[in-house]
Amino acid sequence: MNMTMNITFQLILLIFLLIVSAFFSASETSMMSLSKIRVRYMVEEEIKGAKLIQSLVEKPDKLISGVLVGNNIANIAGSALATSLMMEFFAGNAVAIATIIMTILILVFSEITPKSLAAQNAEKVALMVVKPLSFIITILSPIVVIFTKVTNVLIRILGGKRREDAPFITEEELKSMVNVSHEEGVLEIEEKQMIYNVFEFGDLRIKDIMVQRTDISAIDKSSDFNKIMEIIKEEKYSRYPIYEDSIDNIVGILSVKDFIYGDHIKEEFDISLYMREPYFTYEFKKITELFKEIRKNRNHMVVVVDEYGGTAGIVTIEDVIEEIVGEIEDEYDEVEKEVEKISDTEYLIDGSTKIGFISGFLNMTMESDDFDSLGGFIMNELGRLPIVGESILYEDMKFTVESICNHRIQKIRVQILSE
Repeated sequence: MNMTMNITFQLILLIFLLIVSAFFSASETSMMSLSKIRVRYMVEEEIKGAKLIQSLVEKPDKLISGVLVGNNIANIAGSALATSLMMEFFAGNAVAIATIIMTILILVFSEITPKSLAAQNAEKVALMVVKPLSFIITILSPIVVIFTKVTNVLIRILGGKRREDAPFITEEELKSMVNVSHEEGVLEIEEKQMIYNVFEFGDLRIKDIMVQRTDISAIDKSSDFNKIMEIIKEEKYSRYPIYEDSIDNIVGILSVKDFIYGDHIKEEFDISLYMREPYFTYEFKKITELFKEIRKNRNHMVVVVDEYGGTAGIVTIEDVIEEIVGEIEDEYDEVEKEVEKISDTEYLIDGSTKIGFISGFLNMTMESDDFDSLGGFIMNELGRLPIVGESILYEDMKFTVESICNHRIQKIRVQILSE
């Protein structure tokens, strides 16, 4: 009778130890499966138990050490108990039989099943186990501290490093989240591209987005009323730089609205009465800094100067905003494709198209500080201004100059020679 009760007690204790082991396995998986973003969201939503979860996951070494200590105590105690039980029935082969049985029981009931369930319901399981887990880790803290210090020493010996100042989330992780959200249908392609534009926004400089000097539509200060009206009707822009003698000497900015609604006496017309003070900046300034300046000073057009003080280009608030939201076109904008697809292996590309875009579009490497556009790339490769019909080969691609105007490469034909 006593022997039967003893065996029954040992079986109940063994089941309890397997449950404890399953608890630790589920706890580890659920806690480590929760992303930092999700935990932060739970805390902000004031979900009961969220702050306790946050305190545990913020110290992963302590959490893992505590879980492993508890789990191993349960598994080792269970294995010893199972061996004792087997001795009652199979004295000669008790250890081997106990090892086989416990391996199966631990894998099925204490590892695979609880971890799979926890992975599928990480938040729900974490909220269920966080209070008892935190209590157990607190009780085991003297042992946990010792193991944590020992493992940290071993990690340093093996060349590992602990990053106390690691960011909450990295740019790469954010991009991965955006990609996954797009693949799962949460984000549309336009939303995904806008978010990617925000990532790149901080790295861009004014020279990457400005209207180049040769493309500036400017007005000579000496122009009369009729000439200015002619330019406005033809170009259809809302603002124009005003220069005196040379485009390198910009003396003001003309707003079409100020000009149209002004009181004009054609015989005594003076454009200076309608000009605003120009705002100057340099081409290597980051556009994030420029954006702050534009908002502060309320300048919709900025003149960009080069290192010698000459005019390098102009940039408008629209140019800056377009780097995030994409092209903004009104009824007066002429739609011109930078890339025109001729076939699966052939494209007609505008010479002013940015190298960063071309590199990604054609999946090739062609970055350099010596040029910003595809036309600049062609001239850099040749070392001179090409002639129409001239070609170069680069990374299994053929670039042919299709048209040139005013010493600028306008169109380039790109042929992919091999896939």
